[in-house]
Amino acid sequence: MEYREGRCPKCNETMQIPVGRDRIICMFCGQEFSVEEGREAGDRAFGAELERFREHAGTFFQDMEKTVKGFQRNQYEGSFQQYLIVHQENLKTIRSAVLAASDRDHALDEISDIFLQHGRAVMDAHKGKLGRESLQMTMNMYMVTYVLPALLSVDHGMLSDLAEEICRKWDASFKNSRIQAADYDSLKDGFRRKLCYITTAVCEGLEKPLDCYELRVLKSYRDGYLAASLEGEAMIARYYDMAPTIVKRVNRKKDHKKIYRHLYQTYINPCIRLIEEGDNEGCLKKYEEMVEMLREAYM
Repeated sequence: MEYREGRCPKCNETMQIPVGRDRIICMFCGQEFSVEEGREAGDRAFGAELERFREHAGTFFQDMEKTVKGFQRNQYEGSFQQYLIVHQENLKTIRSAVLAASDRDHALDEISDIFLQHGRAVMDAHKGKLGRESLQMTMNMYMVTYVLPALLSVDHGMLSDLAEEICRKWDASFKNSRIQAADYDSLKDGFRRKLCYITTAVCEGLEKPLDCYELRVLKSYRDGYLAASLEGEAMIARYYDMAPTIVKRVNRKKDHKKIYRHLYQTYINPCIRLIEEGDNEGCLKKYEEMVEMLREAYM
């Protein structure tokens, strides 16, 4: 039997209503009501929750630049948990709004538009072209590392579609923006993989083992030189959300093995040689050159 969500017009509790039923008795208060009455009650509740969120949504973008600085290996866990505490009421309101809506697609459209409006307001408040690219990059990073994971942490099953809708509209509205939704655990785990994400894909594409020499050298480089390098951390912040998309799009190509072979010969192997020669800065520049080339080709 199929069900749809409805809301009791008397006690306002959410219920699962069998499809095809015209009337139902509320399991919470005993009130009998029609399905249409339940739908109308849900729409009223959605409207109220939507207005509540619209009123307070701007708080999501306060202290954005300060917050995103917490996206570091030893700080992210505490920073993200504090973020959830600060924004818990907004997050609950969003979930309640989606839960109440009789038209889920309409709810996702309305809520995602509110996020987009506030993102545009942040950019519009920045006068002049100077620094806009940096601000956009910071806002993209903030969305990927805090806003979207926070939504997914509240209710992954219910709000994952909302996160995807926000990403879709964000990419269409802001130049050179390609954000993807990921949950907190995936991002936290990513600190152990970040520089090596593309390298891992290259090595797998060439059928090298996951403990191959190249990966071991680059992981050592990442955890040593790169972790202590401000330039290295800046590069990670810029490309963190790009690597999974790049790998997915390369893997869709029929000649992906040829592409990976080219990446290995042109970038990965030279990086290994530079590390062996003690030229850590040269390795960083070579790797950044590879990622920039991939960004232009696949993003």
